[in-house]
Amino acid sequence: MKLYSFLFLLLFNFPVTAQVLNKTSINLAYRYTGRNVLQAGLEFKTNDSSAQSLIAGASFLYTRINRENKFLPEVSFHYTNIKGQLFGVSLNPYSVEPRLGFSLFNLMYLNTGYALPIHKEKYFKGITFGIQFNIAPVKSSQFYDHLKMM
Repeated sequence: MKLYSFLFLLLFNFPVTAQVLNKTSINLAYRYTGRNVLQAGLEFKTNDSSAQSLIAGASFLYTRINRENKFLPEVSFHYTNIKGQLFGVSLNPYSVEPRLGFSLFNLMYLNTGYALPIHKEKYFKGITFGIQFNIAPVKSSQFYDHLKMM
């Protein structure tokens, strides 16, 4: 009976998992925030519209601080519209970074911003710029915005 219950729960959970993966992407990015930073994580599109997107993400930043490798958590939120404009903010233990930029169908972001230090050690500060690639793990992903033809 335990086996049947387990299989039932597994099959019941499968469509939910498929829907979550359909709106998720893996992000890989390079940013300059007063120092070179590499970023990797997950992004999730919270709405179904292709005219505008609200995306929440969690990632890790890799950088060297005082000759020591650091892995820092980061949370980000982005809004993109059909014109490709990007507005966002990211938060990590050392700074808050508002961003402006361009989005190419949520596949690639080019952005700039300003890192506002929130920690006594000001590792991230000043004008920033970066490029981010979003890679969807499923073939027919809803994460990417689609080009509408007239």
